[in-house]
Amino acid sequence: MKKFWKIFGWVFLGIMLQSQVNVLYGIVTLENLYFHDRVYWVKMNLQPVEDKIQLLTVETTVHHSLGPDYFANVYIPDHFRVVNKKPYLGAETRPGYKAYQMNMKRKYRDVLSRENFLLVPQNKTDDLPLKPLIVHFQNMHQLLHEDKTYQLATAKSETTLEGPELAESIYSQKWGM
Repeated sequence: MKKFWKIFGWVFLGIMLQSQVNVLYGIVTLENLYFHDRVYWVKMNLQPVEDKIQLLTVETTVHHSLGPDYFANVYIPDHFRVVNKKPYLGAETRPGYKAYQMNMKRKYRDVLSRENFLLVPQNKTDDLPLKPLIVHFQNMHQLLHEDKTYQLATAKSETTLEGPELAESIYSQKWGM
């Protein structure tokens, strides 16, 4: 009988510990779902490197993400050639744009990425009107957010980037996002 109570005690302790872990996991999930909004941040910076070469730095963040997989693609107008990266052929095609994949990494509740693109205008003499840089945030099932805040233009052989310091979009959390 003593052996029975010993085994029963260990089984009971295991069940109690398992239920405590599941309850804590459920509390954290519900806290993320109901008290935090999902925020998409895009930050871009353009700096001259050489005569016609510009360094475009793109930073993307999905803040308070619940989903395991997020992907971001940057669409750069065809008027510019990217020297240091190859176009990503797995993304949705858009006329007048080439897609480049961002390397998204999870860090706690956020999914972050930072990429540098060396841009050279295709035609060095043409003045190019404002054209938006498009950033797609998506998961395995759907497009979650599209950002067209930043715009590139070339006038008198000078390439400029127009847009705020940080573009932000806020969505409420939902299952499956």
